[in-house]
Amino acid sequence: MSVKIIIEPLAKRHLAQAAQLERECFSDPWSLEGLRAELTNPNARFLAAVSGEAMAGYLGLHAVCGEGYIANLAVAPAFRRQGVARALLRAGAEIAEKEKLEFLSLEVRTSNLPARRLYESEGYVHIGARPGFYTNPREDGEIYTKRFGGSL
Repeated sequence: MSVKIIIEPLAKRHLAQAAQLERECFSDPWSLEGLRAELTNPNARFLAAVSGEAMAGYLGLHAVCGEGYIANLAVAPAFRRQGVARALLRAGAEIAEKEKLEFLSLEVRTSNLPARRLYESEGYVHIGARPGFYTNPREDGEIYTKRFGGSL
């Protein structure tokens, strides 16, 4: 990793930067209010990757009935290709293992090849597609899953 980051639970002080990051990274971003609601969601586990005063990225996952879903993974353009996404994915996997989740799954745009390669390098397996999952522009979503506890 080329940049020094600290990964910590996403808190109120991170919300404005997380909302800005959503707008920078996604064509259909979560709102500030939506992010704020996740802070009180008992199923949500949101993490911030912080470098100094800047938010380098964040990850949001939901844990329900022994299963995990990564709803958001965003890295600020200035921090890309520096290991931030990998560090966040690994921190999410640590949560999954600690909470004894059976697996983590996520969707990614078909065209996002760098992210897909990253997920595969971290042990996520492509298990299918969701036609037309994304809008603005419309695109298929590829489903990736990483299992824990030795199950395949």
